[in-house]
Amino acid sequence: MLDNVQDMRRSVLVPVSVKLEPEVRERMKRLARSRDRSPHWLMREAILRYIEREEAREAFLQTAREAWEEYRDTGLHSTEQEVFDWLAAWGSESEPPCPACHE
Repeated sequence: MLDNVQDMRRSVLVPVSVKLEPEVRERMKRLARSRDRSPHWLMREAILRYIEREEAREAFLQTAREAWEEYRDTGLHSTEQEVFDWLAAWGSESEPPCPACHE
């Protein structure tokens, strides 16, 4: 069964060409050798990590845009001092609840 899954993964991989400066290519080869990996593996790993990081960044920015729009629509907020006081008490026995939003 595992062979079938691996065969299916191979069948959907699409080759992509990336042009690199010779110095970058040599650095990648050295790093791949030191990690006992192939340059191909390093490139795939780098691309996947970059995409994951940028998707997380985009999700964060989208959440911030939505929060800003909600604030503009409702005016509800917590002050900086209220949040700092709340965070300062985190983990203590007297940890208060999250400050309530107000106008």
